[in-house]
Amino acid sequence: MAQSAYAEYTPAPVKSTVPIPDSIDTKTAAASILQALTAITLIRDAHEVKKGDWILVTAAAGGVGLWLCQLLKSIGAHVIATASTEEKRNLAKQNGAEVLLEYHEEDRDVFVKKVLEITGGEGVHAVFDSVGKSTFDSSLAVVRRKGSMVSFGNASGPVEGFSLAYVSLPLLMLQQELTKKPCSRLAAKNIKLVRPTLFNYIATREELQAAAKELWSFIEKDGLNVRIHDVYPLSDIVRATEDIQSRKTTGKLVLKP
Repeated sequence: MAQSAYAEYTPAPVKSTVPIPDSIDTKTAAASILQALTAITLIRDAHEVKKGDWILVTAAAGGVGLWLCQLLKSIGAHVIATASTEEKRNLAKQNGAEVLLEYHEEDRDVFVKKVLEITGGEGVHAVFDSVGKSTFDSSLAVVRRKGSMVSFGNASGPVEGFSLAYVSLPLLMLQQELTKKPCSRLAAKNIKLVRPTLFNYIATREELQAAAKELWSFIEKDGLNVRIHDVYPLSDIVRATEDIQSRKTTGKLVLKP
């Protein structure tokens, strides 16, 4: 989990190293650890997901999104996945998503109503959102009372104009009367808003070891899918970089010294 890895040899700080079980090869470990640990800390630390919870995952076909779908299914949560294309939504379904929604092509109010219908009018226990600006309002609107809005990325741009003070609600809320008067968008349902980063959850060696141990357990026990696009010799770093920039790859690209 250290930097400066584009090399045949690199210093490896003890704090940043973890043992790999014999049952997991180094290719799988290298391809999974960053995004998978991000997903694990989201569902354990940012919002502790429990069996039976309804969870909304935006950009569910992305690297972290696919890990979230798999991990959430493994612990028995219900996953509502959004993605921009049918192909991506099907990929999320293959990785554990239970309900697929076509967010980008729908009116926001329609999206909110659908999520509320799916969850029996209650809304989701948590949203894990990596999109940011374009999904924040509708995602916040579908969080149930005492739920969590976990914003860990901003692929569409940073969220703007959000205030903890009292503002008018722009979207349908779970309690209809709240739309008729000014109120705090968080206080309306006692929502927790979290902006986490992985490395603040694994800041100590003990935290990193514990998270990694759980990751290996998930891979071994549940046979989670570690998507690897290709393994490149270090001498092909230019080709690997060009393949990433082409945006035509799926899964991780691994370098082999």
